[in-house]
Amino acid sequence: MFSFHLLRPFSYWSIRFDKKWQLDWGLPALLTLMSLVAVVGASYLKPVVVLGDSGLLAKILSFVQSLPGFYIAALAAIATFNRVDIDRIMPAPPPRMNVNIRGRSIAIELTRRRFLCVLLAFLTAESLVLIVTAMFGLSAAPSVKTAFSDEHQRIVLYICLAVYMLFFWQMLCVTFLGLFYLGERIHQPDDSA
Repeated sequence: MFSFHLLRPFSYWSIRFDKKWQLDWGLPALLTLMSLVAVVGASYLKPVVVLGDSGLLAKILSFVQSLPGFYIAALAAIATFNRVDIDRIMPAPPPRMNVNIRGRSIAIELTRRRFLCVLLAFLTAESLVLIVTAMFGLSAAPSVKTAFSDEHQRIVLYICLAVYMLFFWQMLCVTFLGLFYLGERIHQPDDSA
């Protein structure tokens, strides 16, 4: 029962609207690939430090650590914002998601408030997971490295970096979607896209 509640911020992934898959997975995958090519390519010229206090992961961690507070503040503002039009169903075709009502899963069309609340809850949760993952990764890396040969260390490092970067880029892409909605789209009439 608690797993449903604890994982519910990730319900953002269940929202359906046109081209959402491209935003959630396609663009982050492309940015991840570009990041890996840059890291691997640069490492042929000079070793790129990924782990350690001055490494890439530590630098990303220092950036991501500042985000949950902003996401929570924005979530609180949207959840309590007193404006009638934010509670109307979004323009056609509206985003949809399934919610549990009295034990039944029902598809609903989203209002801007609900969409932004789900989006900001997701961003808060994803940023917290990225922070904890980086902290554990940086702490455990020296011990984990001893379990692999030198050639396998590099492969494991790049696989772990790719997974981490995918979710990091996803967080940034969804953040920009949220900024678009909060900064521009929420202030436009429903008939303009």
